Amino acid sequence: QAFLARLERKPRKGRPFAMAPKKRPASAMSGGEPQLSLKAPKKFAYFALMTPVGLPSQCMLEISNAKTEGLSVKMDEWPEMKPKTPTGKLPYAEMPDGKCIAESGAIGRIFAGAAGLLGKGNDYMVSEMLVGMTTDLNKMVMNICPSSFTVKDFDDAKKAAFEEGKPGVMEFLAKYDSMLLTKGDRFTKSGMTFGEVDLFCKLACYAGGPLPEVAQGKLAAFYKRMAEEPGIKKVLDGTSRFGPLAQYLIPIP
Repeated sequence: QAFLARLERKPRKGRPFAMAPKKRPASAMSGGEPQLSLKAPKKFAYFALMTPVGLPSQCMLEISNAKTEGLSVKMDEWPEMKPKTPTGKLPYAEMPDGKCIAESGAIGRIFAGAAGLLGKGNDYMVSEMLVGMTTDLNKMVMNICPSSFTVKDFDDAKKAAFEEGKPGVMEFLAKYDSMLLTKGDRFTKSGMTFGEVDLFCKLACYAGGPLPEVAQGKLAAFYKRMAEEPGIKKVLDGTSRFGPLAQYLIPIP
């Protein structure tokens, strides 16, 4: 089969040699070969917002340099689009075979697997442990922090609840410290597994809003390194295929 494939690539007499389309350059952090036979979606859609839900997939897509079409849905476009989505929610992704996939965790892992960034062996185990921990962390944060949609109702009682709940968030965050490798800027050898991207993206949402402290302390080196990864940087500064993303979590009013 390999021999036949080489024959098929040879130019025929009288016909110009057909060049394969140029691929986008691979990210410096690319993991290499796809895992689990996964292919990147041909389309991915999420709101034009920087949220803990959508940001991991948006960043993972830019890191992978896949040719996926990235859609940023504006709020006034959502009512018309909603009934056309698989579950009536965003994000969703359309696969090369036409199937549609929902749920942010599944989509993020598909992008990671297609780029070889799920991690292998111990790195995979650490990555998945990070995802689990970060899910718990995110629940704690979302329970006490205002968003661009809820800030108008963020009264004194909710401000008091934030102050009461904040120490618990910071205490939980400290659990990550002992998991860092010796250099202190990563949790796995590659430093760019799905679990690490997921953690960074959620920290970025918190740091840009009510909890700037999460980017400091023992996680500062990790946060700085991830923020400088070219694919992630493009998403954060608004120059990715998704364009500018509005802040979802905001400072305490």
